[in-house]
Amino acid sequence: MVSSVRQIEARFNGRETHRYDWVFFNNEEFTDEFKTAVSNATGSHCYFERIPEEHWSIPPWIDVTRFDVGRQFMGGIGVGKAWLQSYHHMCRWNAGIFALEDRLAGYDWFWRVEPAVHFYCDINYDVFRFMQDNNMAYGFNMAILDDARSFPSLWERTKTFIDRNKDLIDKEADFNWLLHTAEDHDDTIRPNTGGEEALSDGEYNNCQFYSNFEIGSLEFFRSREHRAYFDHLDRSGGFYYERFGDAPVHTLSVSMFLPKSRIWYFRDIGYAHGLCEQCPPHERQLKHAWSPNGPLPRNAERGKVDEFDEDNLRTLIGGQLESFSSKHRRWDMMAQDVVRQKGIPGLACGCTVSAIDSDNAKLVPYESKQRKPSDPCIRKFLGGRWLVRKNKMSDLISVTENLASSDSIEYVLDGRDGNPFQ
Repeated sequence: MVSSVRQIEARFNGRETHRYDWVFFNNEEFTDEFKTAVSNATGSHCYFERIPEEHWSIPPWIDVTRFDVGRQFMGGIGVGKAWLQSYHHMCRWNAGIFALEDRLAGYDWFWRVEPAVHFYCDINYDVFRFMQDNNMAYGFNMAILDDARSFPSLWERTKTFIDRNKDLIDKEADFNWLLHTAEDHDDTIRPNTGGEEALSDGEYNNCQFYSNFEIGSLEFFRSREHRAYFDHLDRSGGFYYERFGDAPVHTLSVSMFLPKSRIWYFRDIGYAHGLCEQCPPHERQLKHAWSPNGPLPRNAERGKVDEFDEDNLRTLIGGQLESFSSKHRRWDMMAQDVVRQKGIPGLACGCTVSAIDSDNAKLVPYESKQRKPSDPCIRKFLGGRWLVRKNKMSDLISVTENLASSDSIEYVLDGRDGNPFQ
């Protein structure tokens, strides 16, 4: 965790205009060693919270014997971490309970930071102010497939909720990108379930925002809509009898209760966690890519960045010679005019640019013979020209890992050469 904190401080929070609080949650008391280590890694206030037992335990309506048998079965067939009781608690807590913790009552926004992650790029603007000024409620930077065996009843439960609570669904909600189309047929095709979604066959395609990185509105996750949906799933037992994850639950929730215009894709934040990573196109390569065992960027403790050539000083947003008034004028421009941002100017990263859809299916094990969408999840979310294919199949191994076809699909755009919002 210390590594993750140091990176966020170096890339973002160490700047004198930020210094946002850190709130750490655990189901056990934090050790003094941990508190000292993370406190030394940041100049911001740190709070260490123990999750109440009732928020991290099996609810009284769950049949414990059924849960134990189910998790052993799921573990036996290779569903990741499904045999761990604590993992089920974690998924349930992150799916809905976290926003209700007393310590967060005074906050409007959160940024989820996991242990052992990597942040590759300098983040030279205030992400929270950006979200607030542009009326965003949820931000992500990867959309991927997950193992459908983790949550076999999730979509049926969700459709039941929609049928019973149509008044809660946002009038501009768009979750067609989350549903299978006629092109997605393969050996594991299932029949139409009779859903009302006109542009699809009504089945969930298992796409989801990778919630290990998310920036969001706590007001949304405390809202009547999200709490009703979470309670519906929670009472069904899916967090224990299956392995409902917080990622698909958050994805379905924001897609039902928000217009798509309030969901933001942070392509400019280079990030890696486990098997999944993304590196955006950038103008400048940092001389020293981050390594958890390596040195911090020069003077990172004071919110500065890696060394750079003096000739390029003016291309570095938020550099040490920029005045406060200049910074705030720039932030105002960015926050108030999202549409006209035609690139990622001044972005500096310590990684190799990746295609927009790389790692699309890395979390789907070979054993899961699930039906897969014909286009990668992030392309389905962005839509438009990101779905335009070339007229030939690639002779190379697919970076999208689209397993629905033995041939690799090539797209006109791969996301390596510019901003996805142009």
